[in-house]
Amino acid sequence: MRASDRPAGYLSDTTYPDRFHRELSPSWLSYAGVHGGAPPRQLDGPFTYLDLGCGFAHSTVVNAGAYPHAEFHACDFNPLHIEAARRHAARLGVDNIHFHEALFEDLLERDLPDFDFIVLHGIYSWVSPEVCRTIQRIIATKLKPGGLAYASYNCLPGWSAEIPLRRLLLELADQESGNSEQRASAALGQLQRLSNPSFRYFRDNPAVVAAVDSFTKEPANYLAHEFLNDTWTLYYSVDVADDMARAGATYLASATLADNHPVLLIDKGAAEAIAKLPSARLRQLALDFAVNQRFRRDVFIKGPPPARSPAEAIRNLDDVAIGCITELEQIGSQAIIPRGKMTFQDAFIRDLRELMKHGSLRLGDIVARLSGPGRNAVEIRQNLVFLVAAGTLTPFARAGRAPSGPAPRGAIRKTVDNAFRHIVATGAAAVVPCERLGGGVLVGPAEAERALEWVAGSAPERSRPSRLARLGLLDPG
Repeated sequence: MRASDRPAGYLSDTTYPDRFHRELSPSWLSYAGVHGGAPPRQLDGPFTYLDLGCGFAHSTVVNAGAYPHAEFHACDFNPLHIEAARRHAARLGVDNIHFHEALFEDLLERDLPDFDFIVLHGIYSWVSPEVCRTIQRIIATKLKPGGLAYASYNCLPGWSAEIPLRRLLLELADQESGNSEQRASAALGQLQRLSNPSFRYFRDNPAVVAAVDSFTKEPANYLAHEFLNDTWTLYYSVDVADDMARAGATYLASATLADNHPVLLIDKGAAEAIAKLPSARLRQLALDFAVNQRFRRDVFIKGPPPARSPAEAIRNLDDVAIGCITELEQIGSQAIIPRGKMTFQDAFIRDLRELMKHGSLRLGDIVARLSGPGRNAVEIRQNLVFLVAAGTLTPFARAGRAPSGPAPRGAIRKTVDNAFRHIVATGAAAVVPCERLGGGVLVGPAEAERALEWVAGSAPERSRPSRLARLGLLDPG
């Protein structure tokens, strides 16, 4: 591989794609943690949050806008990333985020607070072992006891068939000229020409052909950052758990919410075989083999695993808020899960839709309201959890009621107003900070324009965007 001046072998000559990741939301991480036995986080008061390797910090800027009472920090060594992140924050009017154009090791020398959340998305598999050890030191010294850490990474066994593909792509790119993005694009063109049945590797591994096809749908800078770093490491989940244990953190749950429910992933035979294994560590590793896991979003807690009784687990779950961020009609009697489809009774879905009109509610309150003659509270709770895992419902930061009658018009929150105006001006959908959700909501130009007209009083009451009102985005600032 050609030599470079990239820090710790990481690409510095092209930027990373600007994307929003819902899993980085504090409310999402808190909900995942509850499934691992932790109590829900208290997110209505001050807390601290650190994003390591933030890229354009799209997610963290939006999350900071959704929690104006919290303190956010975002770190990246690429000045283009940090400059763009500062512009995004200024455009939204988000002022509770601190940006650090720095290497991770530099953070250890800075006067930073201890953190309730430390997240790193798309970092751990793509940096050197030395940088991984620095990450572990940051978690060991700067994550509060009971705080949550999030790390995503490429994992085995799911990448097994594609390991040779990365080497071939790397060698092809090394023969090309230009920056990393240009070389990745040229190498992909070569790879497409090679990935045909005349080559036995591709003939014997049809999933690899599908992978090459999927690469063509990604921007070239994503491909460069995925494959052309000097370091590209595939981990077993137990390896990362061991690394985090050295930092004093214990695996808690997955931020890929369906992965916390084996019944949604594997059949009865596989589940029974895994259940007979003698430790949680082995069961987790075996589950990765059962689903051929290739990418993990792991949540860790600083300290030992939380001890909980079954009754405490139910109380914690009942205390979290959930809601629907889409149009309510998208709550259907079928939901897509990794194993296929799950079907729910029409009457249950009809009543759930009616409740979701009110906005977000505590899960326990939904169970209570939907329970009654002929209905089982345990089954209702399980159905709600599965609907969240399927993405039909979403974890919220807090419960909140949508206006049932005429709502006061006037100034909305400044960050929301700024986001709506930018969406209308650019004609492109964007993610808007939502305090009730505790994360970001994708809003399109037409919906943003209707909202601004309604707030200004130039549109009738009946034109109030119901989805945005339900999410609290039209509440006064």
